[in-house]
Amino acid sequence: MIIVCAGSLLRFADYRREIPVDAPTVRAALAHLAREHPALGAVLLDDRGALRRHHRLLRGGDLLTDDGLDLPVADRDRVEILTSISGG
Repeated sequence: MIIVCAGSLLRFADYRREIPVDAPTVRAALAHLAREHPALGAVLLDDRGALRRHHRLLRGGDLLTDDGLDLPVADRDRVEILTSISGG
C-alpha cells in the first residue's frame, strides 16, 4: 500500500509525500511507518500505538474508523493521513 503524507507531516517523513509500505493491514502499516520514521511515529501514534485523535485516515476516499485499521489491504491501496489544525 501507499501511505500519503501531507502538510506538517512531511517534515517528519523526510519530505516524502508517498511512502510504500508492505503490510497486511493499515494498523500494521502504521507500526511499520513508526519503526522506519520514528519522528513520524511519535507524531502519529500515542504510547499504546493507537492513532492520535487529531489524525484521520482515508482509504480510497473513505474515512477509516478504528475497526477499519485491521481490515486487509491490497498493494494498490492508498491511505491518506489528514491532520486537524486548530488554533486561535
